[in-house]
Amino acid sequence: MEIRYKPEELTRLPRSVRYEPGRVTMIDQTLLPREFREIELRTVDEVAEAIITMKVRGAPAIGAAAAFGLALYADTSNARTKEEFMDGFERAYERLKNTRPTAVNLFWALNRVKSLVEEHLEDPLDEIKRLIVAEAQKIANEDVEANLRMGHYGAEVLPEGNVLTHCNAGSLATVQLGTVGAVLRVMHRDGTLKLLWVDETRPVLQGARLSAWEYHYDGIPLKLISDNMAGFVMQQGKVDAIIVGADRIVANGDFANKIGTYTLAVLAKEHGIPFFTVAPLSTIDMSLKSGKEIPIEERKPEEVLTCGGCKIAPDVDVYNPAFDVTPHKYLTGIITDQGVVWPPFERNLKKLFKRE
Repeated sequence: MEIRYKPEELTRLPRSVRYEPGRVTMIDQTLLPREFREIELRTVDEVAEAIITMKVRGAPAIGAAAAFGLALYADTSNARTKEEFMDGFERAYERLKNTRPTAVNLFWALNRVKSLVEEHLEDPLDEIKRLIVAEAQKIANEDVEANLRMGHYGAEVLPEGNVLTHCNAGSLATVQLGTVGAVLRVMHRDGTLKLLWVDETRPVLQGARLSAWEYHYDGIPLKLISDNMAGFVMQQGKVDAIIVGADRIVANGDFANKIGTYTLAVLAKEHGIPFFTVAPLSTIDMSLKSGKEIPIEERKPEEVLTCGGCKIAPDVDVYNPAFDVTPHKYLTGIITDQGVVWPPFERNLKKLFKRE
């Protein structure tokens, strides 16, 4: 696989989250599409709240933001001793770890920084702080590089034509480019993406608010549909492939993604449409054997009872799982930053990690 494009050739968007000494800067995604605004966060608590309230969202972006939260602690800590610093580091780690339970990149990024610190406990305190900041920056840079590879791998295997996507796995969901977003951007640049169908993605409308906004911003031809129109669009023969992101993929290929993904997978199988998920290796959790073991976040009922701040339903009981689990039998392939994994997924994912 040849990398043909640079990130700046594929998108005009800045990085969704970045770090400078003493502050984490991110695009506030709760304000889109009405307003584009970058916010500056100067405490670990502010970073944690931004993750919980989905100012930053998408598994890879959450992972980078959490790592930057630890970098922020390292840069702003007033600890005088290494013991005092490590006590504060553990509190920051726990605060960030307990923000969102489903996105495995969150734990992967935090544990990567923590493991590095534990390896260097005998180093001077200033060196430990420097290593934390450098590792967080490395995680963010690697995410962009991984997305670029996934974009080119995916563009090689998706058929030319019309593609449908769900939720937002674009540039806003990662540090830059996106997982799905990178594939779509490379296809668009190659001229093989004719039309992008975007599900609005109830209840928080990430497809309508975020995907439609960012892909339109980058000039990708698209049509926005409500979630319950997807089956009819497939029945009409207007979809050639479906591509979605993932918040956690497990050892047998089952994966958790935004609620509504499972419905699309079943519809795709009925209509004979290729169905792919795209995610870096950091999203794959080989410690879990099947999707039944994935913890599913349940969010506030207000997300279902309101829309855009307006009440749309009476005060009734609400079930609001943020994610669903798609069994691997519905998957055509898993596009990763190390290549495309085909069935049988359990065997081939194991091979991929042995190779790594």
